[in-house]
Amino acid sequence: MSDTELSTLRARLLALPAAEVEAPDLPMAVALQEANDLLTLVRDESVWAKLEAVGVTSDQRGLLADAIAAARGAQSQWIVVRDRSKSSAQTEREAKGQTLRSELLAAGRWNLRADSVALGTLRAIAEGEGVADLIQDLSALAELFERKREAFASDQSIDVAARSEEARLLASELAAGVSTERLDTDQASAVDLRNRASTLLDQLVGSLREAGRYAFRRDANVLPRFSSPYLRRKGQRARSLAAQRAEAAAEVVEA
Repeated sequence: MSDTELSTLRARLLALPAAEVEAPDLPMAVALQEANDLLTLVRDESVWAKLEAVGVTSDQRGLLADAIAAARGAQSQWIVVRDRSKSSAQTEREAKGQTLRSELLAAGRWNLRADSVALGTLRAIAEGEGVADLIQDLSALAELFERKREAFASDQSIDVAARSEEARLLASELAAGVSTERLDTDQASAVDLRNRASTLLDQLVGSLREAGRYAFRRDANVLPRFSSPYLRRKGQRARSLAAQRAEAAAEVVEA
């Protein structure tokens, strides 16, 4: 029934000030799942009682359910409009990039199996979704493979230098393709509505999480449920990549 909620909330979405509207800062599938998890949590009456005690109203809980459905509907509409006129060449590049990322991840897991830090980096890279993450992942894999080239010496099935350059080049082509695409009127309207629905959902989730962190600040079991698992993992990913860079820098100094 996502179209119903989207229609119901459309006026509210269109009334959001343009300065507040932002594109999603995490994959919509993740945002929707985390919002659903939050909705399940606040529907627990023992949890809800504590939230009410700090001033959260029942309207916020009801609006969260509608905002989830509306965001799902807006995202679906955007995908349909986007893919209808998307450049076939760019689509092919994305498919090639996803295949290359999978191949490099497999090669990395095998040849770097004794390197726990590198394996952590590969696990973080494997979590990426969407074109932006694909571009970043291909570049990160190329950087990692060139730093760890010696570990691939006994693997005759991969030319590390060639595949690293292929990954960098494809990442560059994907980035150029993304930057040169132009939205037509239908696409522009669809993505704007999606961004507005995502913004409203993000505001509601943020507000409820903030209230939850206050209400359950002394409850170590419930408190973590009022934060984003995805963003925690992304933080771990950034720390892992930073550790790789620090390790590489140390190796250069030692050399």
